[in-house]
Amino acid sequence: MATNLKQTVALIDLAVVSDKEKRTPRVEAALRRLDGLTLLEWCIRRLSEATLIDTIVVTGPPSYRELISQTGLCNARWMPSALDTPARRAKELSDRIGAEWIVFASPLCPFTDPMLLDRLVSRGWANPTTDFVGFFSPNRPTFSLQSLGLVGEMCSAGALIKLEVENLHSEPCDVPDIIRRNPELFQTKLIPLPEGLAHSSLRFSMECEADMDRAHNFLEAAGDDLSWQRLAQLAERDFSVR
Repeated sequence: MATNLKQTVALIDLAVVSDKEKRTPRVEAALRRLDGLTLLEWCIRRLSEATLIDTIVVTGPPSYRELISQTGLCNARWMPSALDTPARRAKELSDRIGAEWIVFASPLCPFTDPMLLDRLVSRGWANPTTDFVGFFSPNRPTFSLQSLGLVGEMCSAGALIKLEVENLHSEPCDVPDIIRRNPELFQTKLIPLPEGLAHSSLRFSMECEADMDRAHNFLEAAGDDLSWQRLAQLAERDFSVR
């Protein structure tokens, strides 16, 4: 049931396919362990450190319940959905919670930076007529935020309604992807990435075993300092991230 207070909700959708060629469900990848915690737990912990996110929701088909019970959700809420696309699930959960903004987070990104998340959320609340807020690299327009794995993307509840009205909510891909492919329909605010992150070689998303090996190295070298500045420094100096 929706609350009267409009919220910023971080949404982790485990039903989205993480590998389009091998068709690996994201939930299986999210339960891989990194330094004793699942990637899902890492993601939730990082989201919890963002001061402007009110609620963290994990969703997926009801059949995922047993798998989800194998990991710690901390302060996140498990809210299953039987709907068949990311946009439909996001709209359903937004309506149930009473969300004003939805931050889309991937469990394959254990190093998502809370300071950058707060910058994202504050930009959205400062621009209430905006549909979508994200980051971009000023010098590299094709730079992959998904591979970077340090920042989220956010849309308004109104943008989810637009997706429904335009019959785009049936597409089986992430909501930010749909919005980026239809720029004429949405008002967008893009935030320049910090200069230290706008490099095509930086990669912190866990999409293969080599990424997991690098992540172990990052954790060993960084200690308690998992800020984007420290991670970028380590990546540039020691690990030849591609």
